[in-house]
Amino acid sequence: MPQFDHHTEHFAQHWRETYAELREGCPVAHSDRHGGFHVVTHYADVRRVLHDPVTFACGREFEFADAPGRRAGGVTVPVNPVRMGMMELDPPDSQVYRRLMAPYFSPKAIKEYQPRLAEIVSWLVDRVIGAGRIDFVDDLSNPLPALVSLDYFGLPLERWADYASALHKAAYREKGSARAVGELLADLRATLAELRATLPERRAAGAPDTVVDRLLGAEVDGAPLPDEIVTEMVFMLLNGGIDTSTALIASMFGHLGAHPERRAELAADPALVPTAVDEMLRYFTPGTGVARTVTAPVELGGVALRPGDRVLLALGSANNDPAMFPDPDDVRLDRDNNSKHLAFGSGIHRCLGAFLAPAEMTVLLREVLRRLPDYTIDESKVARYPTIPLVNGYLTMPASFTPGEPVLTGFDARLPVRTDVRITAAAR
Repeated sequence: MPQFDHHTEHFAQHWRETYAELREGCPVAHSDRHGGFHVVTHYADVRRVLHDPVTFACGREFEFADAPGRRAGGVTVPVNPVRMGMMELDPPDSQVYRRLMAPYFSPKAIKEYQPRLAEIVSWLVDRVIGAGRIDFVDDLSNPLPALVSLDYFGLPLERWADYASALHKAAYREKGSARAVGELLADLRATLAELRATLPERRAAGAPDTVVDRLLGAEVDGAPLPDEIVTEMVFMLLNGGIDTSTALIASMFGHLGAHPERRAELAADPALVPTAVDEMLRYFTPGTGVARTVTAPVELGGVALRPGDRVLLALGSANNDPAMFPDPDDVRLDRDNNSKHLAFGSGIHRCLGAFLAPAEMTVLLREVLRRLPDYTIDESKVARYPTIPLVNGYLTMPASFTPGEPVLTGFDARLPVRTDVRITAAAR
């Protein structure tokens, strides 16, 4: 079997088979690609690593007593060009920042946000419902997570397309030419610069209580957070909130388009939708994997690992491990244990958006089932990401349906901003 490389087109096209072969034959396999790393494919091993942040660290740089010199770490293989906020910090630092933001991502906070989330979803469907045509990527799965993220975090909605475009491209990037890599880095740096530029004005204005303002007003050890740290944290939230949700939404509607009987089952029983969303997260795990760096000698899956070794936790493999999920290749909308999936990670670094993202997809799925029930995807024009080093998603997914009528009134046609607060009865 060729050496594992999650950056190749072959892996993008055959990731399920690749993971199945590794789980059966070499569950902790070594690859010489990208500086050398091990790929971990069993659910139990992946979860063990996620719950041992001391032995398996997230940080980007380490100094080992038995191997002097700084070594690159971080949560991707190879290391990302920019640090991903607290995702690439270790305790106790990571937990200090997590505690600042966690109240905004609790089940209670997300429940309070749902009426506004429903408005954004309805606004997006309203934009296309009269035409009878939709691209599930361009019209729904790309704008929705970006708009929700910016709205929820407290950033200008009018910049959604810029952020979504930059992060969308970064998610399926390939090594390619030096020019392509240079363009990607320029886009990411421009995104960071845009975020950084908004902070002094926001701090001076004392804006409303949002995630961004919470970070701007926070203190650690008696000192305010530097703008650079706030920028990193917001950039991390945007990365986590935008393209992974984009990928999952498209995968979900693609699957239901190919299986109209399951779509009918959900339409007939909307109470199944939250469980179905969890099953989609398990089966179509949007994040390819997360990396860790070994800090002490340890054995994993029968393989001896040394300090400095890099491991890639194959989340898509763990979520399709038959030892945890019987008949994992079957999509079961009422699967009993699908909430144990690792699509959001696990342990102290579990994704902050683990409640926001499912709420987003649940509201959207119910809206589409209700208002676009007969959509038909044009499979001849569907295009997937050519490579999936970070996120497994789609470039385009056009579909047609029976046209309908808008339900919202009093909204700006350019952005989901209310010019009054009245909502028609059909939207309730």
